Formats: sequence, C-alpha cells, structure tokens
Amino acid sequence: MNGPKQALRESKIVARLRLSSEDRASLSHTIAARVIALEAFERARTLALYSPMGAEVDTAEIAQAAAAGGKRIAYPRIVQGRRALELAACGPDVLRPGDLHTREPPADAPAIPMSEIDAIIVPGVAFDASGHRLGRGRGHYDATLASLPARAVRMGLAFEMQMAPAVPQEEHDVALDIVVTEAAVRFRVPGDSAVGDTSH
Repeated sequence: MNGPKQALRESKIVARLRLSSEDRASLSHTIAARVIALEAFERARTLALYSPMGAEVDTAEIAQAAAAGGKRIAYPRIVQGRRALELAACGPDVLRPGDLHTREPPADAPAIPMSEIDAIIVPGVAFDASGHRLGRGRGHYDATLASLPARAVRMGLAFEMQMAPAVPQEEHDVALDIVVTEAAVRFRVPGDSAVGDTSH
C-alpha cells in the first residue's frame, strides 16, 4: 500500500503548493463558512482544531467563530512515546512551535479527555468521497481519531483539488464523517461507503 499512497501523497502536496497565498486565503474562507453553517459545528461544545502547516486549509475563521459561540477549543500536541495526539484546551494565539514543524498548545494548557470531544477537524493530504483520508504518513491523526468516542464527529478539511477517486486504505485507517471543501460538503452515510454530496 505504501507505493500508491506515497504517489498520491506527493501529487496532492505538489498540487496544493501551486495555490497562491491569495487563493488559499479565499478558498479557506469559503470552506470555513461551510463548516460554521453545519449542525455538527453548531452543536459541538468542545471542538478540536488543527493549526495549518504549509499550504493546508486555514482554520483561523473557524476558531474565531467557535470562540464567539462560547465553545471550548482544543489543539493537538505530540506526546513522546504515544502515537495518538493529546488534545489541550487553548486559543490559537498561544500556540507555540512544536515538533515536526507544527504549532501546538503550551505545556501548561490542560489536556482534555477524549470522551469530552464533540467534534474534531483534521487536515489531510488527500480525501475521497467515502470519507477516507490520507495524511502525512506518521499515523498520529488515525490513532487520535480511533481514540475518540463514537459520537464525536470526525471532519476533514481540504481544497477540492485534494479529492481523489479513492484513497488506499489500511486496517488502522479511520474514515471521516464529513469532508468539507470549497465546492461541497460530503457526508459519509452510516453503514454505507457512500457519502451525501451537498453543494449549497
């Protein structure tokens, strides 16, 4: 599986890097508006977000809307010796440089039990219409998604160019409930590999 995965990963990273900073900001704004309009976002009391690396979809507007709505916001940090990320409560303004070129919560930001996460928004390199996600290959997010309660909504953000006909899967991979791009909101139907496509 590593061959097809790596080829897809490389092609999507290159395509995403071709976006100008202006286009990335405009598309991220459209994606954020779609997320904020979702019932899953509105209902979430504790929301886990990511801080973008490189050319990933920006989450700043989502964080602002969450804070304005009185939600508790969490960001991931890497814990040595653990595959799953730790989610800690803090705002985006206090994130600091972490391992692997990430920005993560400071050491004094309190960890939030996985059982208290209502929704998590994750990045990725490629996605397909069945909610399958291809990350950077380290497995941190797959382990984190698997650690969350079943009721937690798992949502991926991507530019439409990152969508693929099919993302190669392995046993440990965890499918997402929703994938949001600037073009559509795709919902994975429980018990089915199909996803509802909403382009409103």
